[in-house]
Amino acid sequence: MAIRNNLDEIVNVDIEIATPGSSDESFSNILMVVEAPDKAADAKESIGTKVIGISQAAELADYGFSTEHQAYMMATVAYSQSPEPDTIYIVVRQISNDEDDENIIYEKMSVVLDRAQEAGGWYGISLSKTFLNVPDLEETIKWTESNKKLFGFTFMDQQLPITTTNYFRSFAVYGGGVPDVETQPVENYYISLAMMAKCFGYDPGSETWALKALAAVSPCKLSTNMKKYCDDNNVTYFTTYAKKNITSSMGGKVLGNEWIDTIRFRDWLKNDMQERVFNLLVLNQKLPYTDDGITGIEGKMEESLKEGQKVGGIAPTEYDDDDNEIPGYTITVPSSASLSDAQKASRQLTGCKFKAKLAGAIQAVDISGSLVYA
Repeated sequence: MAIRNNLDEIVNVDIEIATPGSSDESFSNILMVVEAPDKAADAKESIGTKVIGISQAAELADYGFSTEHQAYMMATVAYSQSPEPDTIYIVVRQISNDEDDENIIYEKMSVVLDRAQEAGGWYGISLSKTFLNVPDLEETIKWTESNKKLFGFTFMDQQLPITTTNYFRSFAVYGGGVPDVETQPVENYYISLAMMAKCFGYDPGSETWALKALAAVSPCKLSTNMKKYCDDNNVTYFTTYAKKNITSSMGGKVLGNEWIDTIRFRDWLKNDMQERVFNLLVLNQKLPYTDDGITGIEGKMEESLKEGQKVGGIAPTEYDDDDNEIPGYTITVPSSASLSDAQKASRQLTGCKFKAKLAGAIQAVDISGSLVYA
């Protein structure tokens, strides 16, 4: 029997498996803040203060939510959209210990959102109809702004329930004015949720939030004055154009007069670029403070910007009338020679910059023409 010589005796190869880091940030999942289950005694599992994830509305029954509960209505609206969400997260707003006999006193909205933030995995926020009051709306809007999430709410009255609107992470939808009904459908309180559920199904940068067909909610019939009010105040509405029920043509803006899709794409691009550069630093035994090391950082920035172009958030390279190139983005990084010894000794690289052109979107068209006799 031949003796098999082990090649390790001559050439020893030790291979380390380098695993890249992965951010737990999501730009496609929604958190629903709801009241406690109405049939908790029948629950297979207690939700308590936990944050749970569901993939269909029927799963709520396991936690004691009936089909009449607002949580079930919200989940039904969300999962009626196409595309539909992969996961919806649920958190119950707890009742405060100092509850009195006449009023239910809930924990502060910022407290429940902080608790949900620790669980992570979500980006958009939707509140149960019970919590669509001015104090809760204002607290949620301020929390959303400082925690870099996205919040949508729907109102039924003839004007916004809040007065301060210089916020860039919250959007409002008008859901009233449904014709030929005795009472406005409860589902219409969740038109903003329907928009998130549908538009989160698209890659950040690839979508607009205007002209979107929504399921499980009813279109509104607005007066000329109400349409003007909504358009002037960056409020989206769901109505009928040419026998098709869609979100308004100039809808899809946050209260601060920026497009929702732009905010979402910016958040995604920041996270994507951070993750790529982080993995470059972690997966290399050493990234030298030389032109080669700086070029490596530049390369990761470019990878992210190219991906932004691929999904449609950043404009492609275009050309003017004289055939001059107009790049969709430019990147500037310092050379090693331009940096001082003190900067290099700090081991912190500064001066890396990029400028990118948003691709934008066409949501309305103005065409002029004329007819002449032949």
